[in-house]
Amino acid sequence: MRKIIALIFLLAAATVHADTGTVVRTVDGDTIKIANEHGIATVRLYGIDAPEKSQAFGQAARGFTSQMVEGRVIDYTPIDTDRYGRTVAIVMIGTQCLQEQLIFQGYAWVYPQYCKERFCQAWTTLQGISAGNRVGLWIDPAPVQPWVWRKQAR
Repeated sequence: MRKIIALIFLLAAATVHADTGTVVRTVDGDTIKIANEHGIATVRLYGIDAPEKSQAFGQAARGFTSQMVEGRVIDYTPIDTDRYGRTVAIVMIGTQCLQEQLIFQGYAWVYPQYCKERFCQAWTTLQGISAGNRVGLWIDPAPVQPWVWRKQAR
């Protein structure tokens, strides 16, 4: 298990250019606000989807993200900009990847529609381990992916 986690970390750490900032607010499980030299940036976590705030485990996912990063200096590597103008990035807290922690603790899914980097396969393996251990949202016998839940909520 430690070898898998170490491999995943190495794959995620192979990012190009990291920016630094202080997390000033946790919007939800997969979105944070970061104060950097340019002002406040909204950062959507690359490659994952956490439950929505009003969805089962949504508040727990937000709380976990907040506990991990709020008030801390983090490094983030922009991958893209989404349709809402948010920076989509990999977020590192020291040597820990926030996305990997959310997946491993059962607070997010790998988002197959958007997770296209080589390390996404390793994240999917990590998700399988989390589901097998029945942690976080995997306690629920039939958890609903956020992208499915959003369509049902309309």
